[in-house]
Amino acid sequence: MADQYRFLISFIVDNQPQTIETYTDSDTLSEDDAEKLARQSVEKSDAKITNVRVTGIYHPKNPKVYPGHYQQPEG
Repeated sequence: MADQYRFLISFIVDNQPQTIETYTDSDTLSEDDAEKLARQSVEKSDAKITNVRVTGIYHPKNPKVYPGHYQQPEG
């Protein structure tokens, strides 16, 4: 099985912030590809999408760790 790389895509749809998480086989994700994925996740085909940002997430998901401001980041 090939390595899977995880990315967080942040963007604005009609003045509302949105994020999606995606996995790819490549260790990079261009903003153009991220915008295509963002457009696929939006219900309205004519929605205005701006400010697309890609952030690589390089640590594995840990189901035993819950979000909280008191925790130190892993890695």
